[in-house]
Amino acid sequence: MSSDSSAFVDLTSSPCSFLHSAARGGPATVSNVELADPSLDLASVRASLSTQQQAIDQTEALRELRSDHEVLRREDLDRQLVDAAKAASPYVLLCQHKYEVVHHQLDSTRKELADCLNALEERLDNSRELEACRLRYHDLQLRYDEAVSEFQDRISTLEAQQAAASSFGVIVPPDTARRLTDLGSQLARSHSDLLVARDRQSSLASELRESATSHKAAQAEVDRLEAVIERKTRRFRTMRENYERRLKVADNTIATHSAELDRL
Repeated sequence: MSSDSSAFVDLTSSPCSFLHSAARGGPATVSNVELADPSLDLASVRASLSTQQQAIDQTEALRELRSDHEVLRREDLDRQLVDAAKAASPYVLLCQHKYEVVHHQLDSTRKELADCLNALEERLDNSRELEACRLRYHDLQLRYDEAVSEFQDRISTLEAQQAAASSFGVIVPPDTARRLTDLGSQLARSHSDLLVARDRQSSLASELRESATSHKAAQAEVDRLEAVIERKTRRFRTMRENYERRLKVADNTIATHSAELDRL
């Protein structure tokens, strides 16, 4: 028993104690401690390890598939963006062309309206001038009528005096005869002036009617041009709203695709 107890090695000591004792040349001792086998099911452990390896392989494969899907999705979105840009390009060019045409027509119509307004202003100035001439002519007509009436009264008086003097055998003085002749000449000139004034009045009235007609025509042209401008302005506004709405839809589509690309 003593030899067994002296040969017992304390396994709780340093693990290198056995090697040290052997190195010192001491007698070699062998541990007689029996170690129990671990209660492990190696088959189950191997099966579990195999299952975990399969899960790891599946996870890696899924990760690769997801990466491939993201790449394909990104390429598909890029292709959709390119197709959308190509599809929208003709419409954008058409809208731009229509916009430029309508804008040019609007500018031309505005220039025509400005010319018509200038012509109308000139017509209005001519109308005011003709109206002033008509008023002056009316005043001259009144003054002329008064002068003619006065001359006629004086002539009638002198003729009556001449007739009365002739009935009594009175010789008409040369001054009176000369005055009668002068008055007759003045009356003839006044009558001629009256005819000229009437012709002038007729001409002014004709010009006034033509000016009024031109004024009405110019006003009608101005109204027509204003209506054309209004229609073109409404059409221009409608086209601009449609263009802006379609651009907004395109911007939203691009923003959505860009957001999806950013998420990927």
